[in-house]
Amino acid sequence: PMKPSPDQSPPASPITVRTTPATLYQIFRHSRAGVFVPCFQSDSPVISVESFPRQSPSLEAAEVRRWYHRRKRMIAAVKWMHTKSAFGFPSLQRIIAFSARRHAELAREIHIREFLIEVMRKEMNTTHTS
Repeated sequence: PMKPSPDQSPPASPITVRTTPATLYQIFRHSRAGVFVPCFQSDSPVISVESFPRQSPSLEAAEVRRWYHRRKRMIAAVKWMHTKSAFGFPSLQRIIAFSARRHAELAREIHIREFLIEVMRKEMNTTHTS
């Protein structure tokens, strides 16, 4: 095989992992292989709290975790509770558990804000079409 010249870098192999500096907040999804794969990162607590509920698991009932890099600990996780539907069928209910009280309060405020925006959007559509 031909060796690259000193001023050329070798081609990246498919298993090369490129690392980037860690941001403060990272969201990981549990993969089928049993490892947690990063799917989102931000230095903003607001953006990471907003993004966390929107992350879908990589497979049914898999975990999603939010990591706080500065303290090296998990500060939120998606949990699954087995329930029965109104028709008696088994189903999974997604529950988001925050271990950081401040971030749980922030998530509640974001949820209320998004609810109010949706109500106003529906109100404007109803008013506009009448």
